Amino acid sequence: MSADNQHYLVVGEVLKPWGYRGEVKIKILTDYPNRLIKHKTLYLGPQARAYQVERARLHSGYALLKFVGLDTDTSVAKLRGELIQIPMEEAAKLKRGQYYHHEIIGLNVVTPADESLGVVAEILETGANDVYLVRTPQGKEILLPAIQSVVKKIDLDAKTMTVELLPGLVDL
Repeated sequence: MSADNQHYLVVGEVLKPWGYRGEVKIKILTDYPNRLIKHKTLYLGPQARAYQVERARLHSGYALLKFVGLDTDTSVAKLRGELIQIPMEEAAKLKRGQYYHHEIIGLNVVTPADESLGVVAEILETGANDVYLVRTPQGKEILLPAIQSVVKKIDLDAKTMTVELLPGLVDL
């Protein structure tokens, strides 16, 4: 979040210069890469510095971006490792029951009996479904599959996730 308190969503990471004319290779960190390359302004780094996009394209699972005024490989080399962000209000609207990772991380995890299990500390992307890593107050880690039979309710206002534990899941 920048000094102006605007909220941003990370959509990519600058990997390295691409060629010698100021393009950068971007690791795509969004499920909507076609939307990423349509943005005219992107925000980089922890200060969310605005960069105007001159051109953008997808190439072999990556995005290639050219920013206005950065015309050489050395001028864009300083951007290596920077996170690329967009304002939250420009983020894709998700369907009911879908959430951005930043909305899930930090939720308090409880059972239907209101027993506290811990806090979602991380989300692991496994391919079939995400897995929530829940850290207990004792420092133990519980892995919960992000499936309907386990995750019963997510209440972002109350900052809670209600889960139905599979038999033996916590004892592993």
